[in-house]
Amino acid sequence: MGNLVRVTHVVFDLDGGGMESLIGAIVRRLAGSSIVTSVVSLSGRSGRVGTSIAPFLDQYHVVRPVRGISMIAPIGVARRIRQTRADVVHLHSGAWFKGAFAARLARTRRVIYTEHGREHDDPPLSRWLDRQAARWTDVVIPVSARLEAYLQTLGVPKERMETIENGVDLTFFSPGRAPEGLRHRFNLPEGARIVGSIGRLERVKGYDRLLEVFAHLKRGEDPRHPCYLVICGAGTQRESLVRQARDLGLEPYVRFPGWVDHPVEFYRLLDVFILTSRSEGLSLSLLEALACGVPAVVTAVGANEEVLGPTLRGQVISNDDWAAFADVVKATLASDDRRAEMGRLGRARVAARFNLDRLVERYASLYTAGTALHPTSQPPQQPLMLGAESRT
Repeated sequence: MGNLVRVTHVVFDLDGGGMESLIGAIVRRLAGSSIVTSVVSLSGRSGRVGTSIAPFLDQYHVVRPVRGISMIAPIGVARRIRQTRADVVHLHSGAWFKGAFAARLARTRRVIYTEHGREHDDPPLSRWLDRQAARWTDVVIPVSARLEAYLQTLGVPKERMETIENGVDLTFFSPGRAPEGLRHRFNLPEGARIVGSIGRLERVKGYDRLLEVFAHLKRGEDPRHPCYLVICGAGTQRESLVRQARDLGLEPYVRFPGWVDHPVEFYRLLDVFILTSRSEGLSLSLLEALACGVPAVVTAVGANEEVLGPTLRGQVISNDDWAAFADVVKATLASDDRRAEMGRLGRARVAARFNLDRLVERYASLYTAGTALHPTSQPPQQPLMLGAESRT
């Protein structure tokens, strides 16, 4: 097997979402290789994804931080990193400053950070924290060209960045028929057109916008082929979205089934995948839907336009005109042949540029190269104060 390289991922949480699913895919793909993986989660819970990948990990630590103290002296995180004997610490969005500080306190030889996406322009304090974290990070990885440009505004040198776009498993996410009984489980009639999305039910994902689009879509539809909307996921916006659907008179046609354990089955049920996010990095759910041969209509945020490419640019809506958005969805639904061609083009786009194999190869190269490097700047040394963070 050769020399082992120990990589420890530091994440805020591993409950559910695109970033978390991607981390899980990387962990599974590297299991049994010369790269030994551990995880330190900062949220105080194992989470759905965390529980599912635990058998593939060398160690899994869940830290319950003490508010405030853990940012000034992340001793508990540093202790867990030391326990994993990490050669490389790989940080992810939501854990950059604390994770980078802790990695340097733990004297880790190499620190990598992946920027998965930003919801908005950050306030001055957050930008200052990011600039400090960047000083303690050897390689910064944006997942899109837009994020690379943003990180440069923080002062991250271009030569220390390496853009690695997200990828999906094309064998797992592939076209096919939805299982028998799935329509019945979601209470969807035979012959109905199905549109939908999957993700965290949070404001940034814009599912309130999706309900507005769906309201326009329902107007004047062919009653022989009624359209239904399915939004899979969980989050703090669920109750408000249910109320909005009821207020818009859409309740009989909208389903909120919660998290789905087998997203491939859900994608295969859809006639059109819709993404109305206010902000994205590089959407994993969009890649998964396209890999399953499902045509998509999306907002022009993050890397959505990069993902669809010039051939499918007409499916990217650049303003808040939800009636126009609905018109594009209607046109996509109107022709079986058009949907099939768009599905073929979308999958080909993902296969050519957003393949999980390529992503894992590039990360593995970063993990195994230069583990003897030292950062150009060290954080102030702090004593290892027991009890700074919970040991559970």
